[in-house]
Amino acid sequence: MIALALIITFGVAGVVTALCVPPLIRLSEQKGWVAQPGPRHIHRRPTPTVGGLAMIAGFLAALGVSFALERLDPLLQRSSFEYLRLGLLLVGIGLVAVVSLIDDLRDLPALPRLLIHILAALIAIGPYLWEQSLDPEARGIVLTAFNFPFLQQIHLHNLSPWLAIAATIFWVVGMQNMVNWSDGLDGLAAGLTLIAAVILALHTLNLDPPQFTIALLPIALAGACAGFLPFNFHPARTFMGDVGAMTLGYTLGVSAIIGGAKLATALLVLGVPLIDMAWLIVTRTLRGRSAAHAGRDHLHHRLLDLGLSQRQVVAIYYSLSALFGAIALLDLAPGVKLIALLLLVVLVLGFIVYAAKRA
Repeated sequence: MIALALIITFGVAGVVTALCVPPLIRLSEQKGWVAQPGPRHIHRRPTPTVGGLAMIAGFLAALGVSFALERLDPLLQRSSFEYLRLGLLLVGIGLVAVVSLIDDLRDLPALPRLLIHILAALIAIGPYLWEQSLDPEARGIVLTAFNFPFLQQIHLHNLSPWLAIAATIFWVVGMQNMVNWSDGLDGLAAGLTLIAAVILALHTLNLDPPQFTIALLPIALAGACAGFLPFNFHPARTFMGDVGAMTLGYTLGVSAIIGGAKLATALLVLGVPLIDMAWLIVTRTLRGRSAAHAGRDHLHHRLLDLGLSQRQVVAIYYSLSALFGAIALLDLAPGVKLIALLLLVVLVLGFIVYAAKRA
């Protein structure tokens, strides 16, 4: 029954997303909700830009079906803590989606958007903000501890509840912007999120004991991405827009915390865009530019400038994410995983430096 529940959740998310995309494309073309070609853009024709709404619909539909699936098996029944966390997640998703949709249509300034992202992270943290208690569990989605090679577990809550709150905000906001920044090529952000969500689900299922109800969350997210990708591969018929990228990043960041922090897994799977984002923040700041300023200095842009096609660049990202995601799933010593992460950093930085010099 567990396998059937996972398949149904994935399938519902994918089918609902795929069914919602065509009418959204028609509506976007009628309303003029399209991204125009320009110097910073890769696409060559006006393209609908709010396709992320279809993924949100697919994800929410699958999540709704998962509640009905609780009757199939006692192992699928959620606790009161899980219901609270899902409720906080849905409120946060609603806030991020609404503001990001407005940004797609009206182009909001960077600072108000950042404040909304922080507010959405605070919503996810929920009652822990004022209770700051783990008795018996945190009443909210908060990064209370995580494992680090050679130091074993770093317990942020014991050091200071405010440190746990700050780390959670940093993680969730960072994941939102990472997915958004990686949404520069057709199929890139959706594909990376699909791989990351599948890896997170498998990691959750491999725990002892397995966390079946927690796995349904990234499985629903993966299904939504799978349903959207056929319309988003190059040449894309629609873009997900900020409403899609920011919502995906928010959900992915929260999924890595719910049921136990899986930060190392997420870092390995999403290492390429995360390192690229960190590199851009440092280099843009050193040049006196705003880190939030849009530009063509992302790694995927530089690889295009070297003569690679969009599909080739996306395939490189997919391959590295899948490879290091598989490493994260292996039962390796923490030190080995740290070495793998450092290897990924060196590899990606080498790509960036080489591509920058050649371009």
